[in-house]
Amino acid sequence: MNKYIALILSLILFEMHISSAFLPSSWVPGVMTCPPEIKQYVQSQTGTILDIRLNIGLQKDSPVLAIGGCQFQLSNTPISKKETDDVDNFKSQLHIPLPGANGPRPRLSSGAYNLNVLRDGSYVTMGGLQKVEFSDGCWEMIWRDGAAAGLVVCGLKLNRNARRNDVVLEKGNIYITFPVWSKEGLQKSQYRKLDVQAKYKEFQVERDEELEKMSKTPNILKKALHYRNAVAAAENMDNTGLHNMVDVPSGNDVVEIGAGMKLVRTGTVWCKNGPFHSHHQNLLGSATVGDNSK
Repeated sequence: MNKYIALILSLILFEMHISSAFLPSSWVPGVMTCPPEIKQYVQSQTGTILDIRLNIGLQKDSPVLAIGGCQFQLSNTPISKKETDDVDNFKSQLHIPLPGANGPRPRLSSGAYNLNVLRDGSYVTMGGLQKVEFSDGCWEMIWRDGAAAGLVVCGLKLNRNARRNDVVLEKGNIYITFPVWSKEGLQKSQYRKLDVQAKYKEFQVERDEELEKMSKTPNILKKALHYRNAVAAAENMDNTGLHNMVDVPSGNDVVEIGAGMKLVRTGTVWCKNGPFHSHHQNLLGSATVGDNSK
């Protein structure tokens, strides 16, 4: 699962305009529109419920603030445009701004939809169970036309600070982002990944065999020959492009949402100060979708 966390962190940290926090690097050039199917994807979210756990903290060996029990519902009811079209005046909006709908490239967004908070989160301290209250929920889908995958971005307002030991989740607007695939697009990518993995494995076996032969032969010329063959096999491993397919999740790493949509279980938690036309954001931690989501 760590590889998917690393992938999504790279989406957040990559420095570009809207894509500095929200889109893979391959989305920067090209047509700046979302696929026509995006409205269908959103409308299929008739009561989709996500059980989410937030893990606030970035360092591997540092304390983590684990907030569990959060339950949100993706509604297919759009937020009125008049509530969100003043992108630079956050106070004029009834819902918090979103990076796509209220950012520099709104054509990549489905538009803003209501996100219902069914259950607030909680965490445990020495003082007992602490409640984490959310409000003003909204969400959007960001997708470039022709891309196999997109993003679901949830925006929420945290009403007060959440603190456990030295880890603090400050009050204000927070965002939770998950990669999302169409069922057909994911299947195609998974089949292609399996084929690439098989080729990678063949070259890996060849490399290891050549290295073993090199270590066993006393002949210097043969050692050089086996070493050259091992290097060629290693180059062929790299040329398969398997390292570029780390973002293709397995079946256990996704949960079905709506009709024909697959949401990756591991996402990121982040916050943003100021308008989305600037590309400065703060990564706060990770988010995980539970098995009870539906």
